[in-house]
Amino acid sequence: MLDVDLAAPRGAMKAGSEPTEQLLSSIPLHLRTHHWPSQSPPLFKRNVSDANSHLPGTLERPSLLHQESDGSSDLVESKGLSVLYRPSKVDLDLVFIHGLGGSSLKTWSFARHTENFWPLWLSQDPEFAATRILTFGYNADFRGPSTILNITDFAKDLVSRMLTFDEEIEEGPRIRMGQIVERASAILGYPQEHSSPLAADHHSICKFNSNTDENYVCVKGILKMMRSKIEIATGLSTALPATQRPLDSVSIQSAQDRAGEPRSSAAEATKELQEILGITYSVESDLNARKAQKMAGSCQWLPRKQSFQDWFERAGTDTPIFILTAPPAAGKSTLASYVIDWIRDGSLDTACQYFFFISDHQVKRTVSYCLRMIAFQLAIRYDTVREALFKLKGETHTTFERQSSKDVWEKIFQGIIFRIPFKEDLFWILDALDESDTPSSLCDMLIRSRSMTPIKFLVTSRETREVSNFMYNAKDKVIHEALTPTDTYQDIKECVSATMRANLPQDRESRDEVIDQILLKANGSFLWVRLTLDTIRDGWHTQEDIRKALRDVPEGMEPLYAGMLRHIIQQNPSKRAMAREILTWIVCSYRPLSLSELHAALTPTFGGFLSLEDTISQICGHFVRVADSKVSLVHATGRHFLLNQSSGFISKYEGHQKLALACLRYLSDDSWRHIFALSPRNLKITKATHSSRYSDEYPFLTYATQHWAYHVKNAVCNSDELWDALDTFIHGYILVWIHGTAISSSLQTLVRTAQDLRYFCHRHARVRANTAGPPISLKTHDTQWLRSWATDLIRIVRKFGRVLLQNPLSIYRLIPVFCPSKSQISMVYGRTPDLGISVAGISSSWWDDCMARVSGIEDETISRVFSTESYFITLISTKGKAIVWSSETCAELRSIYHNEYTTHMAVNKLGTVLATAGIRTVRVWELSSGREIGGFPQNSEAKTMTMTFGQSDGSLIIGREDFSVQTYDISSGLVTSTFWTRPQQNSDMNGPRFMTISPDLTKIAVAERGKPVFVWDMELFQDQQPWRCVRHADRLRSVHEQEAWTASEVACWHPDGTSILILYQGSGIVHWNFTEDSQKEYSHIEGREIVLSKDGNFLLTSDPSGTLYVWALPRFNLIYKLFYEDIVRDIAFSPDGQRIYDSRGAICNVWEPDILIRQDDNGRDDVSSNHESGAESSILSDPVTHISQNNSTAGQITALVCDPEDEYYCCGRDDGSVTIHSAKDGVRVRKVYNHSSTVSIVALEWSKSGRFIISGDDAGRIICKRLESKGVGIWAVFPGFDIRFKDLVRQFVFHPNEGSLLISTESSDLLWSIRGKTRKEILRKSWPSSIGRRWSLCPDDATKLLWIDPHKIDAFGWEDLELHQSQSTNPTPADEGKWQVEAGRPSLNRTTSSGTESVRCISATRNGQHLVTEIVPTGSFSSLAPRNLGVHHVLAFSTTSKRTNAVRRVALSDLAQQTSRVLGIFNDRILFLDTTFWVCTWELSGLVPAMKRHFFLPRDWISPTSMQLVTYNKHGTVFCPRNGEVAIVKNGIKT
Repeated sequence: MLDVDLAAPRGAMKAGSEPTEQLLSSIPLHLRTHHWPSQSPPLFKRNVSDANSHLPGTLERPSLLHQESDGSSDLVESKGLSVLYRPSKVDLDLVFIHGLGGSSLKTWSFARHTENFWPLWLSQDPEFAATRILTFGYNADFRGPSTILNITDFAKDLVSRMLTFDEEIEEGPRIRMGQIVERASAILGYPQEHSSPLAADHHSICKFNSNTDENYVCVKGILKMMRSKIEIATGLSTALPATQRPLDSVSIQSAQDRAGEPRSSAAEATKELQEILGITYSVESDLNARKAQKMAGSCQWLPRKQSFQDWFERAGTDTPIFILTAPPAAGKSTLASYVIDWIRDGSLDTACQYFFFISDHQVKRTVSYCLRMIAFQLAIRYDTVREALFKLKGETHTTFERQSSKDVWEKIFQGIIFRIPFKEDLFWILDALDESDTPSSLCDMLIRSRSMTPIKFLVTSRETREVSNFMYNAKDKVIHEALTPTDTYQDIKECVSATMRANLPQDRESRDEVIDQILLKANGSFLWVRLTLDTIRDGWHTQEDIRKALRDVPEGMEPLYAGMLRHIIQQNPSKRAMAREILTWIVCSYRPLSLSELHAALTPTFGGFLSLEDTISQICGHFVRVADSKVSLVHATGRHFLLNQSSGFISKYEGHQKLALACLRYLSDDSWRHIFALSPRNLKITKATHSSRYSDEYPFLTYATQHWAYHVKNAVCNSDELWDALDTFIHGYILVWIHGTAISSSLQTLVRTAQDLRYFCHRHARVRANTAGPPISLKTHDTQWLRSWATDLIRIVRKFGRVLLQNPLSIYRLIPVFCPSKSQISMVYGRTPDLGISVAGISSSWWDDCMARVSGIEDETISRVFSTESYFITLISTKGKAIVWSSETCAELRSIYHNEYTTHMAVNKLGTVLATAGIRTVRVWELSSGREIGGFPQNSEAKTMTMTFGQSDGSLIIGREDFSVQTYDISSGLVTSTFWTRPQQNSDMNGPRFMTISPDLTKIAVAERGKPVFVWDMELFQDQQPWRCVRHADRLRSVHEQEAWTASEVACWHPDGTSILILYQGSGIVHWNFTEDSQKEYSHIEGREIVLSKDGNFLLTSDPSGTLYVWALPRFNLIYKLFYEDIVRDIAFSPDGQRIYDSRGAICNVWEPDILIRQDDNGRDDVSSNHESGAESSILSDPVTHISQNNSTAGQITALVCDPEDEYYCCGRDDGSVTIHSAKDGVRVRKVYNHSSTVSIVALEWSKSGRFIISGDDAGRIICKRLESKGVGIWAVFPGFDIRFKDLVRQFVFHPNEGSLLISTESSDLLWSIRGKTRKEILRKSWPSSIGRRWSLCPDDATKLLWIDPHKIDAFGWEDLELHQSQSTNPTPADEGKWQVEAGRPSLNRTTSSGTESVRCISATRNGQHLVTEIVPTGSFSSLAPRNLGVHHVLAFSTTSKRTNAVRRVALSDLAQQTSRVLGIFNDRILFLDTTFWVCTWELSGLVPAMKRHFFLPRDWISPTSMQLVTYNKHGTVFCPRNGEVAIVKNGIKT
C-alpha cells in the first residue's frame, strides 16, 4: 500500500502576511507554492463571466510533440520545464516532477505509453480549467555514467527555471510540487499533513489506465481539495455572477465604500469576517478529518438511493430536508463528507456549505457556531453576503460571537442570506445533529426557513426524540432514509479486506477467515470494525492467535469497550496511572487538546515525555486517536462509557477537580504578570495574535486561562484542596488572569467564568443541604465571597470592558479603586496605599443596577422606548422627536424629527432602519446617520394601533383602529395587501383596545373593548374563524350576552409564535397557547405594562407605583424586583435580554441587573450528564434575589463649583437648593439657601476670596449671598441680593477686588455693585446677538474684562463695559489681525461674526500669556458627541502694551479630534476628557505636544449633564456628579 502526500503551500501571499500564512498552513495537502520576484502577486486573478463555462485553453507540446510520417503525433520526452496545457487565464501552475529512474512523461503514463499520460486529463475537468499543467524533466538515470550533479542540483535547476520562465503570465500563487510516493517517504511531519492510501505497487502508483480508475479519482479529489483550500486562502475561485463572486479585490473595494473601512487584501477581509462571525477554527479541518477515514470507492451507494435522488433533484421553492439516521459509529459523518465532495465535484452551478457537530467540543457542539460557520462559508463565496455583513458591522458595530443561535438566525439568515437571489443551488450539509446542544431549536429553524433561493438540507443524526418529532412536524418537507447494515456492508467489507491484504498479503486463507468473522459481527458499525482490527492486530503472531482473538472479540460497542478497558487495567501500576490521567484529561477537557497542550498539562505530574503520541498509542487501549496533532476520544460513545458508573474508571467530578487544580496552579505563578506586561500597552492585540505569541512558549496558557472555571463548575464542590487553590488564585493572582484575558481581547471569558462560579456555589449549597450525617470535610466553606467575585467579574466587564481592552494594565491601579467599597475586588485590591489614586463621595457601597439616566427635552414626557443591539431610541410623541442613544455609552448620538405628533416606532430585524408613524405620515430613517430614506402619507384617518417591518426592509405592516391590517411598499407608498380582522360592515363599532402582530408576521392578536382576545391568521382567507381566548372565569358567558368580558389591557407574543401572554385588568396574566386552545392563569402577576425578552425566558412588568418585576418563564417565578419612584410609561428589554429600559416622565433609565445574566450560547454545559442541564436551570432560577431602590433624597446636581482654597465644593440642584460639601469625602457641610423646589440651578459661582456665592435658576431668578467662615465646616450666611431676569443666566464673573459682579445672559450683561452694604445695579447693556461669547478676567489688567467669541478677543472696561480694544483671532495664516481701538463704533451693537459657534470653556496659563478656548457648535453644550469641536490656543497678547502685537490663535486640530470636553489648564497643561472619557493632559510647553492619559471616568458616571459639570481644583482633584452625589477622584493626575 502506498500513500499520496502533498505538501502545504508556503509564501503564496506577501511576506509577513500572518493571517494568510495561518490559513495556508491549514491546507491538509503537501504542495509547495512559489511567487514571482518581480512584484507581490495579485491576490485574485481568475475572472470569467459565466459560472457554467469551461475555461478555454490549448494543449501545448512545444518540445514534447513529435510528428510521425503518417501525420499522427505523439508526446516525446524532454528535459527542463515544459508546458503541456495553457489556459487563456492562469491562476495556478501544476508541475509534475518525476523521481530517480523516471522521465517527464512515462512516469505518469499507464504501461509507459504516453497516450495514457493522465496529467492532461485534468485539463478536461472544469475545476482545473484555469490551471496550467507543466512537467520538469532531468537526467534521472542513477545507473548511468557518473556525473557531478545530484538531486539538489536538479532541484536548484528547477527553481531557477521557474524564476526565469520566459512566458508572460499573470502573477499569483502557483502549485509547484506534488508527491506520489511510498508511505515512509510520504509522511513528512508537516502541520495539518494528510495522506491517502492507494491500492497499487511501486511502479503503478502514479499510472492510471483511465479517468475512471479509482486511484486517479482519489488523486484528483485530493488535488481539488487542496485547490479549494487555496481558493479560500488567496481568493482564487471559479468565476461566478456578480452577486456571488468569491472574495476578490472588487468586492473588497465595494465593502470599503459601504462600510467606510479599507481592506487592502483578501486576508484582511477574511480576518474581519472571522471577527464579525466569531470564527476561531479552520473551515475545512473537520471535513478533512472525516475524509481521511473514507476508503476510496466507498459511499457510492448513497447517490443511487431513490430517496437521495428525490431530494437532490427536487425543484421549486420548497426546502427539502434529507435526514439520514443511523446508530452511533455507523459512518454517518463519513457519508456526509462524501456527499459534500460529490456535490462539489458534480456541477459548477451548485454550492455546498457544511458543518460537523462534535459533542466533546463545547464550541463546535453549539447551534450558534454552526450557523456562524455556514454564514462564513457563504460570505467567502458571495460578495453580496460579505458586503452585507461589512455594512452591518460598520453601521451597528455588531459582532456575533456572543449572539444566541436565534439572534444569528434572525439577523444573518432571515435578515440577509434568505433575501439574496443566488444564481446557483445551495446545499447545506449538517452532520451529527444529535450531538448539538439544542437539536430542537435547529430543527425549528429548518422548518421555518423561507429563502428566495431554494436551499436543500442534508442532516445526519441518531434517531433521537427531537429528530423524530422534527420529522413528524415537517413530514411534508422531510425525506427520511434510515441507514441499515445492508447499506454499508460492502463498504465495511472493502475496509476490512484492504486492511487484511496490507497485513496478511500472503496468507489468503487466514485473511478470508478474519474477514468473514468480522463481517458476521460488525452489524454496520465501522467503529467496531476499526477497533476490532486494532485489537486483533496487537497480538497476532500465529494463526491460532488470530482465531483466539476472533473468538474473544465481543459483539457490540459496550463489550468491546469493556475489553479495551480491561487491557488498560491489567497494565503495571505506573502505566495504569498514566493511562488514567491521560484519559481523564481527554474525557473532561472543554475541547480536544493539542499534543503540546496535553504534554504541558501532564508534565508537572509525570515530567517530560519522549513521545507523548507513542505513549498514548501504547497504554490507552485504542480509546484515543491523534489526528492533526489533536488528541481526542475515538468516538463520543467512548466518553459515555468511561464516565459510566459501571466502568468506574473515571469519575466525572474528581476528573474535573484534577483539571481545575492543574489550571489554577498553572495560573498561580508570579511570572505571568511580568510576561503579560511585556505586551504593548497601546497596541490592540487580537486573539489570534495573543495565541500565536504565547502558544509556542506556553502551550497550556490559553486553555488554562479560558477554561479553569469550567472545570471548577463540574468539580467536587466540598474538596478542601480545591477551595484552597481557589483562595490562593483569587486572592493573589486573579488580577493577573484578568490582565491576560484582556490582552487576548476575550472579555467574554470573564462573564463565562462568573456564570460557572455561580453554578459551582449553587451546587455546593445544594450538596450541603442534602448531606445527612457528619460533614465530609472539617472545614466550612463560605461561598459568599466566591459569589461576590462572580458578581464583580460580570460588573467589571460591563462597567470597565472598554477600558480593559484599551489598557489592560488598568486592572492593577485604576479599576479596583472605582469599584464599590464592599465589592471583593475593592476590599482585596483597592485599598493598598501604593495605588495612589482614590475615590470618595459616593455613598453606595455595592454595585448599582442603574447604568444611566438620560433625558431628551426638559419636561417633555418620553412616551416610548425601543432597543436594538447598538442603539436605544426614546420617542417624545408630542414633539414628534426620536432621540437615538448609544447602547454602549448611553450618549446621545442624534435626533430624528418627524415634525408631527408621533405615535409608533418600528425597527427592522438588523437594527439599522427606523420607521416612525405620525397622524398624517409614515417616515423611514437610517439609524446610523439619521438620514430619511423613505416615507409615505397615511391613507386612512383611522388611528395607528401597531406597526412593524414586513418580510423585507422595503415593506411595513400597519394595523389601524378600523381593524384593517395593511402592508405598504415603502418606496412607492402603495398598499400591497389588506387584511380585515373583522367584517368591514362592523368596522364602525368600537375600535380595538390593542393590536399586536406575531414575530413571524403571519398572525395578529386583536382585543375589542368588552370582548375576548382574537387571533387571526393573515395567510388565510377573510372568512376564517379566528382563535378566541375566553378566560375560565368567562366561560359561562354567551357571546351574545350584553355583559362584558374581563377587560384585557395589553398582550405580547411569545417568540415561538404559537402562544401569547395577555394582561387582564385586576386579574393577572393568562398564557394562552391558541394552537392547542390551552391557557394557564397567573393571578399573582399584576402590572401596567408587560414585555417579553426576545428569547422568551423573561417577562418584565411594571405596576402603577413604578415598581419593576422580572419573572422567569415557564413557571413565572419572580427573580427581580426594583423599587423606584414615578409612573412607568414604557418598558423594553435589550435584544440579549440582559438590560432593561424604562421611561418615567422625561427620564429614560437603563438598568443592568446581574440576575439577567444567563449561560451563553457557546456550550458551557457538561454534556456528560444531560440530566443536570435541567437542574442547572432550576438552580439559577431562585426567588427574588435582588431589590434595588432609589434612596437618593437630594435632587440631581445641575451646577458645580470649587471654593478658592479647594477644601470645599458647592453644588446647585434641580430642586433649587445650593449646598456646600467637604472636598475630602463629599459630606454635606450645610445648605446655603434655596431658590424654589420647582426650579433647577443653571449657573453657580464662588468668589476668589470665598466671601460671595451667587446662583441663577432656570426661571431667571438670581440670588447672591455673603459667606463667612466661623471654623472648620462652619459657615455663616448673610443676605446679598435677590433679583429676576427675563433671560437665563449663562455666566457670573466677579471683579478681582470683588467690588462688582458681571451677570451675563444670552442677550445682555448686567454690572452689579456688591461693595460694602451697597447692593445695586450699576449698568445694563444689551446685545443683538451674542450667544457665542464668553467673558474672562484680563490676565494683565485688572481694569479690563475680555469678551471672547469664536473669532474675536475684545477688551472692555470693568466700570462702563465700553470697548477699548478689539482683536480678530481667526486662525488663518493670511490675516492674523492687530490690536486696535474701534473708534466711533457703538459698543451696544456688538455681534459675533458667526451665530453657529459658541465658546464653552476659557482657561489661562499661570503666567497669563496663553488662553485655551474650546469652541463648539451652538446648542451642543448638553451633548456628549463632540460635533465640530475646536480647541484654540491663543498666544502672546497684552492689553497694556503700547505695541500692536499680533494675537495668534493656533487651532489644536489633533487635540480636538481626541477631545470630548476641555476642563481647563492644570500646571500649564490642557486638562480634558477624551472621546472615551479618560482624563488626559496635553503639554503646551514642549516643542512637540504630548498627550498623557491618567484615569478614566466609569461608564455609569457618564451622562450629558454630568459631563458638562466635571471640574477640578488646584490640587488636581477631579469632581464628577453622579446620581445626586459628587464623585471625588484624588491623586489621579500624575505630574
